[in-house]
Amino acid sequence: MKKILWVKFGWSELYRGGPVDGNFGWLNDNKGKKNEGRGHEAFNFNPGPNGTYHCYVPPQKKEYAPSNADPHGWTVVCLAKNPKHTGVHVVGWYEDATLHGDWLDPPEGTMSKRGDTVHPGYDWSYCISSKTAYFVPPEHRTMPFSDNSIRQGKYSFLEGPDVKSSDNKKRVLKLLEGRLKALEPFAVKNPSEGNLPDPEIDAADPLKGFGTPEHRKNVEKAAERAVIAHYEARGFTTDRVTHLPCGYDFVFTKGKAVRHIEVKGTSSATPQFFLTRNEHGKGMQSNPAWRLAMVTSALSDTPKINEYDARDLARAFDLEPYVYIGKFVPTPESN
Repeated sequence: MKKILWVKFGWSELYRGGPVDGNFGWLNDNKGKKNEGRGHEAFNFNPGPNGTYHCYVPPQKKEYAPSNADPHGWTVVCLAKNPKHTGVHVVGWYEDATLHGDWLDPPEGTMSKRGDTVHPGYDWSYCISSKTAYFVPPEHRTMPFSDNSIRQGKYSFLEGPDVKSSDNKKRVLKLLEGRLKALEPFAVKNPSEGNLPDPEIDAADPLKGFGTPEHRKNVEKAAERAVIAHYEARGFTTDRVTHLPCGYDFVFTKGKAVRHIEVKGTSSATPQFFLTRNEHGKGMQSNPAWRLAMVTSALSDTPKINEYDARDLARAFDLEPYVYIGKFVPTPESN
């Protein structure tokens, strides 16, 4: 018999001690206070010193923490709502997990994201533990879904000992199994400091998270070739303007139709990109002919191209500053 349940907790990018966002009692009660964002689930995918993962789940009314007479061997699907968008996402899952049925104190020596024992004042606990975890990086959380039963609860058993089956549980189980199958190629098994990206940007190479310079160049050229072929197959002529500070890479023309195209590419199947200040200002913000051509799987035999105008881009992606440049501003006092 399968043993499977879903749990829902606050949203975090990495669950390695960073801020947590969500509409839960503890998080709401501490808004504007020194404990704001310090949810118990902050360490849900941060392994302890013996490699065990410790998962916190918010209490569900009077039903307390999830428990079962047979507490071992459960698959626990972890859900969270992205605070910036509608819908719930699978952020990871545990296999062969143990349901403790109570909130326990952190095991002695449990590590924080800084490599020390949990720092004083960060009160957290857990009610599920497992040696096997799969973590979905934030850039791959691209398949939101909504369901009334999930939206209202903190956890629910879908199949297992003493679990009463229903059409609703079967439907949700099928939905989540499909999500796990789709996410499995991108999920990081047993995430740790060694196999997850550092949340801090490398000042020497801010784009390090997008691969080596050589890899980025290969992806860029492949993406450009794909976009040129796409437009020329439709009868457009091509004019490369990458050497000009105009905020886009190409001008494609067909009769009176003109497209100013900024090309972005990734070797992944999940779209992600960075924009320079020039591309954002002179291109996206002030040019109605501007489009962004996003090429995914750029190095494969079948790259996929999606095109966005400024409005569509703002709806489809979170755009936020990635790197700041500090320039000294002389004042009379500094002379």
